[in-house]
Amino acid sequence: PAAVAALVRTARPALLRSARGRVVAVSSFVAHRYRADAPFAATAAAKAALESLAKTAAAELAPHGVSVNCVAPGYTRKDAGPTPENAPVWARAAEATPLGRVADPADVAELIAFLLSDAARHITGQTIHVDGGLTLG
Repeated sequence: PAAVAALVRTARPALLRSARGRVVAVSSFVAHRYRADAPFAATAAAKAALESLAKTAAAELAPHGVSVNCVAPGYTRKDAGPTPENAPVWARAAEATPLGRVADPADVAELIAFLLSDAARHITGQTIHVDGGLTLG
């Protein structure tokens, strides 16, 4: 969260000059899905703080036409995919996701691109999940 705060603070003059200032931070489902068997307490706390920071920045920058949002991905493929060694982990992640699959990086990137576009000009202060329903319950 401190790095994002510093980036927003540094970028503030450019954001205010821009005809379309946008900030999109990347959070995580772990800030919204609490499980005793998942050792993500520090990550969950950091991502929740990031989301709170984004809401504060959204409130401060909205009068200047700048939007600030978060994207919270679920399980997302970050490398080549399953190997014989990690295939069971990938399978469990897909099974835990109501849509039945792990996200591709493009699933997350497309939401970020939308939030950076004119079509999202009236969206600010939001955390939008792209998690295949993982945080439904």
